[in-house]
Amino acid sequence: MINTSRALLFTLLLSSPLFALTASAALPKQLQQIESLQLRADKMAFGVPGANNYHLAKARTWLDMALSEYHENESTDIVPAATEQAEILLNALEEKQVSISMDTPMQLPGSEAVRPDLWDKIAALKNHDKFSCGQRAVAEAEVHLVWAGHEKIETSWADAQTYASSAEDLIKEAQNSINKCITKIPVAVAIIPETEKIILFSDALFDFNKAMLEPSMKWRLNRVTDSIRMSKMLEEVVLIGHTDRLRSDGRHERNQLLSEQRAESIKRYLVEKGVPADKIRTRGAGSSQPLVKCSTKPSKAKQVKCLQPNRRVEIILRQKNQDPVTAQPANPAPTIRN
Repeated sequence: MINTSRALLFTLLLSSPLFALTASAALPKQLQQIESLQLRADKMAFGVPGANNYHLAKARTWLDMALSEYHENESTDIVPAATEQAEILLNALEEKQVSISMDTPMQLPGSEAVRPDLWDKIAALKNHDKFSCGQRAVAEAEVHLVWAGHEKIETSWADAQTYASSAEDLIKEAQNSINKCITKIPVAVAIIPETEKIILFSDALFDFNKAMLEPSMKWRLNRVTDSIRMSKMLEEVVLIGHTDRLRSDGRHERNQLLSEQRAESIKRYLVEKGVPADKIRTRGAGSSQPLVKCSTKPSKAKQVKCLQPNRRVEIILRQKNQDPVTAQPANPAPTIRN
């Protein structure tokens, strides 16, 4: 009876607001501030003004940058600087300020300005009369360019190139969205795909041969999470983990287990972000469904690089009243996100 009473008391303490507040207060001050701002941003993303709002998209991307660099034990002033940029925008949105500045600093403390050609393209898009159609992608591109400038200082241009390329892709996405607005596709003939397949490469989310999501890389899942949470017709989310064929211990059954564990890791993150657990199914395919085949003759390092596309997690979004997702999507062209 004593043990039962203690267990009940402990359960009540865990669920109490006071315990939650104490747990939050136990976090390092900088991390606590970032997570507090993320909660405020998420509330607005799924309410007003919505995830596609330019200022909110920029604030959320600043927070992604701050959190990622925090987990990288960043020693420069980039984390507080990015956090401050986000907080300024969130305060302005919550206060419903009419004219919020659309200026974005090309560099922050701990970064330098890079790729002026891309900044010129961004400026042109922001001056377009259909800018609102591509505003989210533009906001994210701006922050990714600042992020690239930081990585260049911190490490090298090789690492910075990841974020510069991401910015370039986002600029193209914004331009495509604006073009679609210009053509004004009639709603009556618009085609809604039965399913959408999103491919996330594991190397961008997990350490090699590991199943725990890298804290500094979780931001890569945010757009997927938004798409899932905002869909009114979503029936089911299926996560399928894949690995390459390499096993240093020769036990290939562990690739199957690793693929399952990676799918489960992403499921846990999606549930943390508000996606209903009962809408998500997971499975692992191990190394049975490779996208590429590579020779076994080169060194292991070269094989690892060649086989990179096979290490992935596929996210299949199925709309209501569709056939079960054991079949392939109607549109085989996937959305690939690095």
